[in-house]
Amino acid sequence: MKATPEFDRFNPEIAVFFAELSKNNSKEWFDANRKFYEKEIKDKSKLFIGEMGKRFSGNNLRYISDPKISMFRINRDIRFSKNKEPYKTNLGFWFPYGNDVLSFAKKPLPGIYFHFSNEESFIACGIHTPESADLKKIRAALANDFERFESIIGNKKFKAAFPKEMTEESVTRVQGYTKDHPAFNYIAKKEHAFFIDTPIDSLFSPDLPEILVEKAKASDELHNFLYTAITD
Repeated sequence: MKATPEFDRFNPEIAVFFAELSKNNSKEWFDANRKFYEKEIKDKSKLFIGEMGKRFSGNNLRYISDPKISMFRINRDIRFSKNKEPYKTNLGFWFPYGNDVLSFAKKPLPGIYFHFSNEESFIACGIHTPESADLKKIRAALANDFERFESIIGNKKFKAAFPKEMTEESVTRVQGYTKDHPAFNYIAKKEHAFFIDTPIDSLFSPDLPEILVEKAKASDELHNFLYTAITD
């Protein structure tokens, strides 16, 4: 019986693949290079996600690592886009927080996200563009327990792990809340996401799984706060 291969690291030639794809973003070029994509990106990504699942479990971390959710299709959705290039030139992995995330797979959830392209690489946490009903619940949680939220994002370990905040435009008014509420600056936000820039070659480091585990640990309390707000 053939042993299941284990993840070691991503092939640095992936950077070359995406650089060439950026210059030749067409089905013809992609089909000619499909074998590399299937072996070094798609198949290796599945091994990586499996490895992350084992590491999350081994550290008692409530993050889902599942190819159906954690991987993104390389095909772009060009139906409503002016950009008609058929393929993405970046690689991303998403590990949502919670024990039953498969039930919520079609909605934005808090979690860890790793992004690679030849232009940028970063690791993000928190929740990006939550649904309106969930945003309302998060706002209520912020209003009711802002001291806890403030202590989470003000924690030295968290700030070192995620020193930057993603800044989507805030609203000026939120029904039910006044501007003098101590949490209003966060209540007015449409997302609660934080990130850290990483070296472009982070994808190819054999330490990538452990780096993501440490980021998951650092953001675990934030994700618990957001996930509890949404699911309660």
